[in-house]
Amino acid sequence: MTKPFLILKLLFLILLLYSPYANVKAQQDCLINLERAEKLFDQGIIEEIPELLTECLKSGFSARNKIRAQRLLILAYLFDNRVEEAETIMKDFLNDNPEYEIQPGDPAEFTTLFSSYRTYRHFSMGLFIGTNVTNAIMLEHYGPYNPDIDKGGFSMTTPEYLFGASANIFLTDNLELNIESIFSRNSFEFENLQYGFAEIYKKETLQRLEFPVSVSYDLLRNQWKPYLRLGASYGLILSASTNYRRSFLNTASEESSPIPIESPELDIKDRRSNGTFNAILGGGIKYRIPRGYFFFDLRYSLGLSKLVNPETRWDQETIFQYYYADGNFQLDHFSFSIGYRYSFYKSVKK
Repeated sequence: MTKPFLILKLLFLILLLYSPYANVKAQQDCLINLERAEKLFDQGIIEEIPELLTECLKSGFSARNKIRAQRLLILAYLFDNRVEEAETIMKDFLNDNPEYEIQPGDPAEFTTLFSSYRTYRHFSMGLFIGTNVTNAIMLEHYGPYNPDIDKGGFSMTTPEYLFGASANIFLTDNLELNIESIFSRNSFEFENLQYGFAEIYKKETLQRLEFPVSVSYDLLRNQWKPYLRLGASYGLILSASTNYRRSFLNTASEESSPIPIESPELDIKDRRSNGTFNAILGGGIKYRIPRGYFFFDLRYSLGLSKLVNPETRWDQETIFQYYYADGNFQLDHFSFSIGYRYSFYKSVKK
């Protein structure tokens, strides 16, 4: 190991050990300045206060002491007739503490300037994760069988997963425009007994990227906020795969029963439409915390479009091997998710 490298490593270790000490020392010095400034203010000596506090406001205070210092500096500027400087510090104060509420001990001058601004939630961004179940609904049967007799049907499988991100614009205090992107995995099954002896089974799995746009309305303005949601979604099918199984029932004997035929996992993306549309109806509850909230969301997505590509419906191998052809169907989804959103605020002069 070279000597210059050892020197650099030593300097880095010294800097690493010194940084926490320097930060604590700076906070202690700034606290002394703050206490001195408060005494000067009580004595009516306000001219020296900005010099004591301005530099410390950049990085030398804890969050609680920074509020004390900003409030004191605002008052000092107001009493010294330096209104523009007071408004500048008030804007910084509102940016740092957008959810601040006037306290009983706040001076009237501070309260008056504070009340001359309107601070509101401008937008929020969040992440969420959840689960979903898929309800496939047959609209029209197709296949190498009599659809009037052997209809068959879809059924739901075990829940799958989803995750996503959202950007939310606050239209009013109670109304939000929600723009989301969601990656989801969906699965469902189909079973049909044909002619009383041929049992057909398939399980299909989709991976989709959805882009919901919805409006949510808060029913209450408490810390716990139930809400309702209404919107629509466009989804891209990223992948589609399936397994087929054909077996026979009610044969003369087990020895003479034909061997079931089961497929490997097959890629059937070309048999699905490129995109889907859904209507969204839902609701949930938000739990407000400083600068954001946690939420629990429930929603039902009603399919508005068919998933089947009619040009590739009649795949000959699928028909002859597994006695199956896609009917026209749509997908509904029921989902539950939990997540967190961080709020961004904006302050404007009234």
